[in-house]
Amino acid sequence: MSFGALAFLNPWLLAALATLPLIYWLLRTVPPSPRQITFPPTRILVGLENQEKTPAASPWWLTLIRLLAAALLIFALAEPVLNPSRDAALKGTGPVAIVVDNGWASAARWNERTRMIDHVITEAEGQSRPIVVVPTASTGKNYAARIEAPSEARSTAAALIPQPFAPDRLAAVTALDNALAGAKGTSIVWLSDDIDHDGKSAEVADKLRALTEGGTFAVIQDGRSAEPLGVSAGIGQSGKLEARVLRPQGSSRAGFVHAISTRGQSLAEAPFKFGAGENLNTVAFELPLELRNQVGRVEIAGERSAGAVSLIDARSQWHRVALISGESREQAQPLLAPLYYIEKALNPYAELIKPKGSNLAAGIKEALAQNASVLMLADIGTLSGEAAKHVEEWVKKGGVLVRFAGPRLENGGDDLLPVPLRVGGRTLGGALSWSTPQKLAAIEDNSLFAGTPVPPEVTVSRQVLADPAMLGPEVNVWARLQDGTPLVTERKLGDGQIILFHVTANSDWSNLPLSGLFVEMLRRISALGGGVADGGGTGTSGESAADTPAVLPPLQTLDGFGILAPPPPTAQPVAAAKVHDLVPSLDHPPGYYGAGGSPRAVNVLGPKSTLKPLPSLPTGTERLSYESESAQPMKAWLLFAALALLFADIIAVILLQSGGLALRRRRPAHAALALMIFGAAALLSAPGVDAQPVDVPPTPGAVSTQATDERAIEATSKVTIGYVLTGDQTVDETSRLGLDGLGRLLAVRTAVEPGRPMGVNILTDEIAFYPVLYWPVLPDAKALPEETLAKIDAYMKQGGLIIFDTQDYGRGVAGGTPGLGESALQRIIGKLDVPRLEPVPENHVLTKAFYLLRNFPGRWDGGQLWVEALDNSSGADQSRRARVSDGVTSIIVTPNDLAAAWALDEGGRPLYPTVGGGEDQREMAFRTGINIVMHALTGNYKADQVHVPALLERLGQ
Repeated sequence: MSFGALAFLNPWLLAALATLPLIYWLLRTVPPSPRQITFPPTRILVGLENQEKTPAASPWWLTLIRLLAAALLIFALAEPVLNPSRDAALKGTGPVAIVVDNGWASAARWNERTRMIDHVITEAEGQSRPIVVVPTASTGKNYAARIEAPSEARSTAAALIPQPFAPDRLAAVTALDNALAGAKGTSIVWLSDDIDHDGKSAEVADKLRALTEGGTFAVIQDGRSAEPLGVSAGIGQSGKLEARVLRPQGSSRAGFVHAISTRGQSLAEAPFKFGAGENLNTVAFELPLELRNQVGRVEIAGERSAGAVSLIDARSQWHRVALISGESREQAQPLLAPLYYIEKALNPYAELIKPKGSNLAAGIKEALAQNASVLMLADIGTLSGEAAKHVEEWVKKGGVLVRFAGPRLENGGDDLLPVPLRVGGRTLGGALSWSTPQKLAAIEDNSLFAGTPVPPEVTVSRQVLADPAMLGPEVNVWARLQDGTPLVTERKLGDGQIILFHVTANSDWSNLPLSGLFVEMLRRISALGGGVADGGGTGTSGESAADTPAVLPPLQTLDGFGILAPPPPTAQPVAAAKVHDLVPSLDHPPGYYGAGGSPRAVNVLGPKSTLKPLPSLPTGTERLSYESESAQPMKAWLLFAALALLFADIIAVILLQSGGLALRRRRPAHAALALMIFGAAALLSAPGVDAQPVDVPPTPGAVSTQATDERAIEATSKVTIGYVLTGDQTVDETSRLGLDGLGRLLAVRTAVEPGRPMGVNILTDEIAFYPVLYWPVLPDAKALPEETLAKIDAYMKQGGLIIFDTQDYGRGVAGGTPGLGESALQRIIGKLDVPRLEPVPENHVLTKAFYLLRNFPGRWDGGQLWVEALDNSSGADQSRRARVSDGVTSIIVTPNDLAAAWALDEGGRPLYPTVGGGEDQREMAFRTGINIVMHALTGNYKADQVHVPALLERLGQ
């Protein structure tokens, strides 16, 4: 006789339950407890009563104990059995097929599966039926299934172990169909893992049901919130290390996810909790950057499977990336700023360091001091002096230097480039030009960006060109244009790397920064910085594409239980271009692939993985759970419970007889409560002392702070033009008088009311207060120290304008390209990051800033005026020079001695004659100066065509 999951082998003994009322009547009484009487000698007989005592009723709880003991004894003699043998699952006369899901999801409860397999084999053996054991995740190239005797089937089942990849159920069904060819009355038991891995589980169930001709088909599933769990770890949108915990379905469930270091140390844990029906829960780890980069794996506590482990490699680590630009950060038009797109691309994957100052050398020093592993420079043409040495040493120790092209780099750059560049760029409509913008070629397999699709809409209209003769085997080309021109090049330097994008970091030269390809490129480059542990550490993972093989061999792999071990014999190398999207299999199990210093992780679950439950099963399918795998006799447990109750009854009777459990009302004892009063210790405090100012004697030779502040206030109270003091009294006085004379005309002819010009010691004085700096270059000028060059470089890149006046046209040594025939000027600016220069073009803003000019004379006429070269990639791009300093050229070079032509005495009379053109030439010289100042103050206002239609419309009205 059975009642659901409970059956009785001797059900007739249950009739004894009818005797429970009689047992109740017999056991309801208990002898009265003896009464305690004092026995003083004088009162032996006083108070004694000679009455016959009747038994008192026993307490209700004692009667209940006795009845439960009797009932349990009767149930035990009836021999109840929990989960009796379900022979219906093995009905039939043919073979018994055991289909076992032994993929990664089965590992967590593998012991239950092995017990279930043994139970099914035992039942089949009792019915003298042969057995077929078929794993769905095969350990060999081909699935093999054969009918065996029960003893052989046990050996086959004992050899099964979980595999670290998803099962191939259709292949297993095909092998089973071949083994059962012609068999009738087959019973099939499918030990599932509750997950629809490939969306074909319904088809598998239908085929298995069709194989059971005259037999039964049973599916055994997990229960009691024991469904398999999986995890996928990576960097989330918030920048934290996140773990995505997955499951197919189930009720409420909670647990923990651990972050483990490569040495096996637990660095952090985060709780997760599933509500009923939820199948995804994301948790984040609160870790500092140094600890976060030590995480080697993320695993679910108590879940022993390959899917419950997510290995971490350099792609999932965060690194400090320093960003430095050759131009100031644009606040009004951020979309045009050089670093805008880099910041947007790297924000989810790296910790960004953006030095606050404009000094290039100081910014590099600050970035390296903060342990940056990747340094990105946007349009920095020349690195020189101590800054170049520091960067070179840092790269050799494992740092990754990434540089982006720009107008400054068109001059040829420096030695910290992967390949020498040709002077000048390649642009639409110019020399070495294209007729249409060039598209990108497909990424090659030996590139760091291998496997990344190239969007067809990405085009390049301008670039810097690598010298073809210098493209040796040490230079790697990671991206090309369709005509074969290198777009991204790389070279190894020591333990580090130097990478160059031959286009700008913004959209001036290409729309690459607007694409998802740019994001993926920077993400992979930022991962190269994993070899720099600190500012002086030795790199271990700064590998170049030449060092990265096209095929990555297996280094360590996970077994089905999520344990790293040497790769099995079946493991095969994987192509480097496919490792990012690899699906684990027998040939490519999850684990680490590649070199030991910088392996790539392959995980069971990825950032887009989901776990789906099994679909509806065919009609007639029996659904069982692993909890019902075998019958559980309950006789012993019931006898033990009855014996325990009888023992409790004995103890209760003894206590009742002794009066220990007598229910008497007793007055509670009033215990005195002792209160300890602690005296408060007096707080000793010193009497307050008012702070008094301390007079600190000034340091000998130091510049007075008060004088410096007064100078700054004077320089900024009005528009002030500065001139560099050369040490030659005559030249310095000419510069002062010349700028003073120019200031007089500015006040008369324009709205500018300049202050008196101020001399500047270029070595010690701050130059950020002056929008224009006039610098007469003497023939014996000496080279400047590194600190001064860094200050000048920052001034020019932040919108300052320097007029270098060599004053040598009258001596007949000027007129050529600056830097070739002018040794004095070359000594001064040779190490500066000077942009490419060109003669003033006809449409330059300088020709129309206030006056319309064709030439720019000074005391001399005929010398060429040089300015910063404009971006001539297209006419539309001219308006885009509005960023940074509104298109103001940062440098002007002239040999015409402008200050001498502007110099006036107190009465307004010229001090020096103009050579060649008389007073008309002096007037043009003044107009040149006015245009230069107005250009520095108003920028590309005269070139701005945005408001022309509105102005014309108003004129028409």
